[in-house]
Amino acid sequence: MHPRLKRCFSCGQYANILFLVFAFLTSIYIWSIDRHHVTIVPLEIAAYTVEAAGFSMMLFSIINFWKIVRHRYIMKGAMLIYLITEVVIMILDFNAERFTFIQNHVIWLNIVHSIYSGAILFTYLALEPKNTGLEVAVIVSEIIVLAGMFSIVFHFGVYITLFANSIAYVVFFSILRFLHAQERIMIDCHGDRAREVKYRSDFFDDI
Repeated sequence: MHPRLKRCFSCGQYANILFLVFAFLTSIYIWSIDRHHVTIVPLEIAAYTVEAAGFSMMLFSIINFWKIVRHRYIMKGAMLIYLITEVVIMILDFNAERFTFIQNHVIWLNIVHSIYSGAILFTYLALEPKNTGLEVAVIVSEIIVLAGMFSIVFHFGVYITLFANSIAYVVFFSILRFLHAQERIMIDCHGDRAREVKYRSDFFDDI
């Protein structure tokens, strides 16, 4: 496989780790406002800086997937749409107080976002269909995403979906990195060279 394929998985993993940090910082920010009515501007700046860094790493991962991996256009397109959607959500979050629709339907929006995130995960099965390890990675990650969605239904907090989605994708890319390291997943990439196998027999050595 392509030597830079590992970097695609690593950047996807690190991007979602940064999203976890963003969700954590945002939770503290909201808690400080709700509990003490204090707006911590440096914390807000740090949160969105971390999120922007996460988006940058995700974009780098997607660009390399497009360059390296053959075909899989549905998966690649879904990855790009997912990134664009997340950026739009971030922009709306910056201006949430201006949109009454978001304030009135925030729970439903988060449920739809969780379902959408889970649907994107299924497209990764195109990397190698019928690969058991990849199927397990998708199933485990889907369970985490759905757990985050149901926590919203039971009013555990809005940003729990961000935690759940990020954890799901961190787990997913971690498993992909493991499968890649163990050579248990084979993804055809541009520039791959066919392995040269030499067969030798020692049948006539003693003659």
